Amino acid sequence: MIRIFILALISALCPSYSEAKNPPGVMPTTSGELVITFDARIGNKDFALNQDFNIGSQTLNFNKLRYWVSNLVLITVQGTEYIVPDSYFLMEEVDDLNLSGTIKDKMTYPANKRETITLKNVPAGKYKSVKFSIGVDSKFNDNLSLRAGELTIANGMSSIVWMWHSSYIFSSIAGSVKQGAETKDFKVETGLNANYQTRTVDFPAPINSTASKGIVLNVDVAKVFDGIDLIKTPLINAMTAPLMTSVANNQATKAIVFGSETK
Repeated sequence: MIRIFILALISALCPSYSEAKNPPGVMPTTSGELVITFDARIGNKDFALNQDFNIGSQTLNFNKLRYWVSNLVLITVQGTEYIVPDSYFLMEEVDDLNLSGTIKDKMTYPANKRETITLKNVPAGKYKSVKFSIGVDSKFNDNLSLRAGELTIANGMSSIVWMWHSSYIFSSIAGSVKQGAETKDFKVETGLNANYQTRTVDFPAPINSTASKGIVLNVDVAKVFDGIDLIKTPLINAMTAPLMTSVANNQATKAIVFGSETK
């Protein structure tokens, strides 16, 4: 009887093994891998370079799509946040780029298509949403000598003319636009700390990080140009600050939505 009483007392005073292993509010120690795809589209069509797309009364043909996705945070159903370390990723679809004049040495940036981010060592759990930013936060944007993730000036995504100091270009989309008999080349770029935008996308249902192969976020490039007339203003950058802000707002609030969960 004394032995039974002692065992009962120990059981009452000590937490169970599972509770001791994963205390309430603490992320579990097991981990998985999660792939996030930013699927570039034009409406319901897949985005592609050197192909005509009708957007309203204008026809756009793209030769470049580049933008930074940074500071990813996964949020569990309990509200716990997993901050992905050093999460600075350059998403892009480009042909060979001549980067002369953007960095010290003449070089050609090779053609590339990159839509996916692979997050490793993601704590096991059910996640309800993902938070991320388009652009580069002020710590790194104001000091290009700092390094984290994929940040580097070697990819040509920096500018030395905006506001008289070097900083990152947050997004860059270029090509040609045609309306009627008129055709113009366009280049739309965003940047500057004021246009650093953060977005949270909720999932329709919780995603298990150890069971799901990944999630897809649709990026509708057409919505980036909502309210923008590229025939009238084919060049948008810091010199056209109000329009650049409109583009940055469109990217953060309109263009990116949950697409699907891959199995």
